[in-house]
Amino acid sequence: MVGLPEDSPRWKLSMLAEELAEPLRLLRVSMKAREAVIIYAPSGGPLRVIASEPLGNSVFTSEEPVRSNIQWSPVAATARHVRLTSLMRPVSLDFDRALILPFADGHGHGEVILGSAAALDAETLATVRRFARDIDALRTRVHETRHRDLDRAYRVVARAATSDVSLDRVFDITLAAARNLLEGDVAYLSLPVDDNYFVFTRTLGINTDPFRDLRVGSGEGLGGAARETGHPIRSLNYEEDRNLRAAMREETRGEGINSALAVPVRDGGNVEAVLYVASRRPRAYSEDDERVLADFANAALLGLDRSNLDESRREVVRDQERARLAQSLHDDLVRRLTQIGFAAEELEYQSTGDSRSRAASISASVDECMSLVRDELRHLLHSERASECTLEDVAERVFAVPSVSGMSRTADFSSGGVSGAGMHVRVPADIGEAMCKVGQEAVFNAENHSNGNRCSMSFEVHPGVCVMSVSDDGRSFDAHEPFEGHYGIEFMKREARKVGGEVRFDRTPSGGLSVTASFPIGSDQAVSS
Repeated sequence: MVGLPEDSPRWKLSMLAEELAEPLRLLRVSMKAREAVIIYAPSGGPLRVIASEPLGNSVFTSEEPVRSNIQWSPVAATARHVRLTSLMRPVSLDFDRALILPFADGHGHGEVILGSAAALDAETLATVRRFARDIDALRTRVHETRHRDLDRAYRVVARAATSDVSLDRVFDITLAAARNLLEGDVAYLSLPVDDNYFVFTRTLGINTDPFRDLRVGSGEGLGGAARETGHPIRSLNYEEDRNLRAAMREETRGEGINSALAVPVRDGGNVEAVLYVASRRPRAYSEDDERVLADFANAALLGLDRSNLDESRREVVRDQERARLAQSLHDDLVRRLTQIGFAAEELEYQSTGDSRSRAASISASVDECMSLVRDELRHLLHSERASECTLEDVAERVFAVPSVSGMSRTADFSSGGVSGAGMHVRVPADIGEAMCKVGQEAVFNAENHSNGNRCSMSFEVHPGVCVMSVSDDGRSFDAHEPFEGHYGIEFMKREARKVGGEVRFDRTPSGGLSVTASFPIGSDQAVSS
């Protein structure tokens, strides 16, 4: 199976904020301050909010770029009317009176701002010096960890690209790696279908068809701007971002996306693709995020075989043309059949005896024709795609999601109560696709939220049904936390229901999450191998 090494370290974008939260709280309490904020300007970069306290009352997100109305000075001082203003959205934080405690490290300089604090003393100055050392050490660790994870992501995509897996699987692995690198909620890739439009060829974590079916012109929205400028584009709040031209606000709002980052994949002067990572909560993507995602996207996607990329583009065009043709035929035929049906019903109402019987027969034939039309059009859309896949294929795609936490992964396939006997059981392609999406989301949740050590997946094949389970040994949920409302959980339910499946969520004895999904596979699938 294609995947990252199990010793992959965990990367968290909030590392600085989390590790500085408690010492900042103690400092705020000891200084009798109402609020405390750490701002920091790396060498050559903009001023950013690193951490704030009380955390729940902060108007800023971690890493959000801000402007200050005070000039940095190496000398601690008190100041009146201090204001921090976001550079990404119309919010600000005001201090009528504040204590400004400056610090500097090997990468830049910053300030601890304590609102309405008590007087300065030697102990406070010593605490600030410790802050400077902590931030310096943390930034070094963050930098090293991110580059280790980036290197691992490069390698897992390269292994997939040079193996015999399909291009769609390579895209899936690339999206999973990108989402994990930036700790986003969703990731998606767009490729050009003609000189004017890009479409989303692969998505990870996307729930809604209107968003999935978008066509993005040059200059339109986030990806269109990235394509037009040839540079990464980011947005803290897509729906309210007035810098975006012809943005797809309604579809993005319906998908629940808040913040997003799009990077172009360039080959010479041409933009060959656009890779996106997005979050469903406000998230201040930084210049470093841009560099990491752009480096990864260009290394991962430009290394793919050109003929495969071209074939993928052609397949997208064929899919769209089939969908357009099917929709056109459906609208035309259904309209005509409906007219015939109304005429037959009217004739049936006005007739007696044999005439009524013949009219009723015409109505029944019209209903049967409508059903046949829908079936044939569905066949038109899916006839050129693979009809089946094995459970081993499903597991391979699910576990191809790169690890970010070092969790061990195991898979078991049972059929007729015999462990390992179900590995080569074949299931319909649409069922396999739904299994992959549910499994990938379940593994992603376990990796990012459980803090556990093991993630296990199992398949149990019974006549006419396959039960897939993904569980972890972590502590994903509070004892009173409801499952409903989580986007990932709603996504898994939606994907299973599309093919007639069901998903159940249970807490494991350790407090982790067990995802159990049942899918119809046909009565003859349980014995095929």
